[in-house]
Amino acid sequence: MISSRHIEVFYHIYNEGSLTRAARVLNVSQPLVSKTLAYAEHKLQLKLFVRHARRLSPTPEADILFKHAAEVNQQISKFNNIAENLVSNPSSTINIGCTPSLGLGLLPNLLNEYLKLDPDTRFNIVNLQSLDLEDQLKELTFDVVICFNPNDFDLFQKTVLHSGKLVLIASNKNAPKESIFKLEGIKNQPFIKIKNLKTNAAQNNLDDVLKKEGVTVNWIAETETIQVAKAMVEKGSGYAIIDDFSAAIYGDKISIHEIEPAIGYKICMISNKEKPLSVRANSFINFLENLSGKLDQLIKI
Repeated sequence: MISSRHIEVFYHIYNEGSLTRAARVLNVSQPLVSKTLAYAEHKLQLKLFVRHARRLSPTPEADILFKHAAEVNQQISKFNNIAENLVSNPSSTINIGCTPSLGLGLLPNLLNEYLKLDPDTRFNIVNLQSLDLEDQLKELTFDVVICFNPNDFDLFQKTVLHSGKLVLIASNKNAPKESIFKLEGIKNQPFIKIKNLKTNAAQNNLDDVLKKEGVTVNWIAETETIQVAKAMVEKGSGYAIIDDFSAAIYGDKISIHEIEPAIGYKICMISNKEKPLSVRANSFINFLENLSGKLDQLIKI
């Protein structure tokens, strides 16, 4: 019968619809691709493609075989990645995706503690919003992602590192008198909105929670980062709602108030179950799993 190489060639011809383009993807000559296809058709005793002008059209038999070829091709790619990552390279790099606020307030502490255990580790850090991090994790861009309230995908392995509540922050100069701020009072105050602020609620978004509570907000500005919102709050521009973890580590120029009703959130570590990981990446993930629920202690170091 045919080998995995013949299946790989068939897969790329089917995807590209052309011997020339398939050869380019495989980085081999077009005659070699043509010869490999002819051999596969001969051994299978099946016609796999019909030529129309400059394009190859798959036969019904090829359509049936393609989904199986895709699975084989994926397994071959995973095998090659695993083989590469099995080499224990002392200078291997761990690719981390992290939200901007956690990249400033949490990640330096995590990396500093891990480097005490393995000082030769190297890190590549990318800061993006949670939804963008999840999208790139699906594409195997990162070894691990640290973000707020990731969506539950079967593809992801998730560990909750910290659970907390959202809080209201205000400038010390114009802070509410009450220690607990009721959501219904929001409509009377100027607010800086953090876009796509995620929560534990089923809707998974602060905007949806406010809408469910029937709260209309006087948004005077919108931003994607907690840092910008906090800076505007410090200047007295308005209030903002952020997570209590970030609020606690951002200095003493703001007043922090509990919110009623309470709105929860989680800081999670996620990894892609399909991504082969290096020895060091697995070690770092195990390190984070052991820190689950202990981040408050780490920040006090």
